Amino acid sequence: MRALTAEESIRLRLLNFPLILGVAYIHSFSVNIDHGGVTLGPEKINYLTDFVRILLSQGLARIAVPLFFLMSGYFFFLDFTWSWKGFGQKLAARAKTLLLPFLFWTVLAVAIRFVGQSLPVVKDYFAGVPVVADLPAYQLTNAVFGFTWAPVAYHFWFIRDLMLLMLLSPLIILLLRYLALPFLGGVFFLWITVNWPIYTPDAAGVLFFSLGGYLAMKGKSLFLFDRYGKWFVLAYFPLLLADVLWYDTPCLHRCGIVVGLVAILFGSKFVLAGERLKNALLWLSGSSFFVYAAHEPLLGIARTLAFQFLPLNWPYTVLLIYLFVPLAVVAGLVAVYTVLGACIPRALRIVTGGR
Repeated sequence: MRALTAEESIRLRLLNFPLILGVAYIHSFSVNIDHGGVTLGPEKINYLTDFVRILLSQGLARIAVPLFFLMSGYFFFLDFTWSWKGFGQKLAARAKTLLLPFLFWTVLAVAIRFVGQSLPVVKDYFAGVPVVADLPAYQLTNAVFGFTWAPVAYHFWFIRDLMLLMLLSPLIILLLRYLALPFLGGVFFLWITVNWPIYTPDAAGVLFFSLGGYLAMKGKSLFLFDRYGKWFVLAYFPLLLADVLWYDTPCLHRCGIVVGLVAILFGSKFVLAGERLKNALLWLSGSSFFVYAAHEPLLGIARTLAFQFLPLNWPYTVLLIYLFVPLAVVAGLVAVYTVLGACIPRALRIVTGGR
């Protein structure tokens, strides 16, 4: 059983913050926002704005979630020799790093929505969604855990699916041990053709978590395609451009994700050569989970304010909002994380899973 080398560990940490930034841009894609029963947004947007939005949010950034699932599966299975005792120890460890933060942030999101819907001055920012005060007990529980739809903190669907996949890991181990190629090939087919029949866990989660687990079980590195990395990079750019030009073509889009995922893993080694960039990304990596957890609903509110008060009839206002509001929100959260780390480090570690 292999262990991560120091270089591999650093390369994976270098990816954390850029991938979380990508998630913020995914959540900034829409140009129409509901506010107090009114739809905010331009009647139409120019070609450049549309091209940049699709390129970043639906192209480059869409690699983030599959890559996070891949890394999560790899780390879960990397040092794991199967036994019920070992399985219990794994789950106990993940209860601290995943379940506790999940409960804190999803309950906090429900509380924020409840307070927001109760205050006339801000209730319009929480319009268009179920009123928390009117939810029966089951639906309130569903709002926290996301049993049949995304939690109120909707971006925590990823953590929900990840925890479920870990609970299912004994079955995944059996499938990877005895039916690896049919299992992975079948899930890949259902994912790439958008025919996955289950609400949760998501097809991307099952596929890439299992693939990461398979590589770990076989003692392979996540960087095993580095020798072919330049070819993946060369292939990715035309695939990305085609994905933008023929937007909403699932097979093309998801093939691009697979190629781009390998290209990004390969590209991480070049960041090692730039000392300043490497050190900056390693420092920012520590704030990644906090930024992920806290960026909504803050990002949605910031975008709503921008759409309310900035002149959307100017040609590139929407593009500037799209590019700079996520950056401002993420930068602000990094600053908050730094202050909290200095003032209440123990509490911060608890709500970020010890990261």
